[in-house]
Amino acid sequence: MDSDLSTQPELVVQLAKTIEPKSKVAILLATYNGSKYIREFLDSLLAQTYTDFKLMVRDDGSTDETLEIIHSYAHKIKIAFIEANVRLGPANSFFELLMHTDNNFDFYFFADQDDYWQNSKIERAVDKLSAKKEQIALYCSRLEYVDDNLAHIKYSRIPKAIAFENALVENIAIGCTVALTQSARQLIIENPPCPVIMQNWWFYHDWWAYIVIVTFGTVIYDAFPSIKYRQHDNNSLGAATNIFQDLYRRIKRFIKNDSGIFGLATQAKEFKRCFSWMLKDNQLDLLENIIDGKDNIIKRFKLAFASRLIRQRYFDTFILRALFLIGRF
Repeated sequence: MDSDLSTQPELVVQLAKTIEPKSKVAILLATYNGSKYIREFLDSLLAQTYTDFKLMVRDDGSTDETLEIIHSYAHKIKIAFIEANVRLGPANSFFELLMHTDNNFDFYFFADQDDYWQNSKIERAVDKLSAKKEQIALYCSRLEYVDDNLAHIKYSRIPKAIAFENALVENIAIGCTVALTQSARQLIIENPPCPVIMQNWWFYHDWWAYIVIVTFGTVIYDAFPSIKYRQHDNNSLGAATNIFQDLYRRIKRFIKNDSGIFGLATQAKEFKRCFSWMLKDNQLDLLENIIDGKDNIIKRFKLAFASRLIRQRYFDTFILRALFLIGRF
């Protein structure tokens, strides 16, 4: 006599999971002269526990063997190339990948050519995003900083605050850890920043995504470090790995205006242009204080002493308020 499945709820759940179609994943990879490390990155994709993905590549004019190496993996990984006729730089390359990868995927992952993914990287992100699959959502995670040979240096800090007031002045969603739902991708590409803004040295595609999604959707932070994030001389954006290096970089960036924080007013202005029709009154007010504060001493004082803007560390918030006072933002 056949058993009655209605009396076996656990079996019903298992069967449901078995027949549920897997989410389709697009991995967006922007490359440029990455032959030194690209094999290790591709090998880390081959080791993934989640295998239903397609690698979308846009090369920014490599003159080394980057493309040849990628092509050599075509029999192991599903790969497609986005046409690239001019050099665009990292931020514009990722926007091109977002715009020209079709909407048949459930999730869109950013990837860097010189990093190494833990084998559960894709599976963890898909699992965390599954409940938000039909919504505007972004996943990001902690990093493990490593040297050239993937030897451990340290782990990144876990953010204390994920909010609009943080996103306007700091990025916690490091690009190589980011995954977007289809709705999140759609919102970003339908309201793109001006190409001129994207060419600025301080503009980061991942920071923009963080601002957009934390404002209109959900940001999911995973404290598990699923990325080995290489620190080397060719990083487009590296990270300080000790207190002395951190202090040195801060002083150097302050002198040279070489940091995203010195583009806050321009970024806020562009965000307002793209999304003002969707923003709440208090969000608009905060944006306008940042935008107008460059030329208005009263609003600079308001930003320094009365705004809700915060960075992850108290010392960084203190520095931010000092920069507001002197108009360096």
